[in-house]
Amino acid sequence: MGSRRAGEIALSHVGGGTISEVEGETEHGRSVWSVKILKNGSRYEVHVDRGSGEITRSRTKSDDDHGGSDDDGRHGRHGRHHD
Repeated sequence: MGSRRAGEIALSHVGGGTISEVEGETEHGRSVWSVKILKNGSRYEVHVDRGSGEITRSRTKSDDDHGGSDDDGRHGRHGRHHD
């Protein structure tokens, strides 16, 4: 299944919103699409199995949840420093 279909499944799961990112990942040995959605001031991350279309994980973060994304450039795949 392609990223576009995974986005449609994720949007249906959360009841609408705007997709901000779709990224291929491997989670516990399964190939999934990680779909990030913005809706009504909340951020959703939905993992959709690439083969079956099954939702394997769904998380919600509100705007006042400081969950460590892009906070100081030292976390995640952006801004890693190699000394």
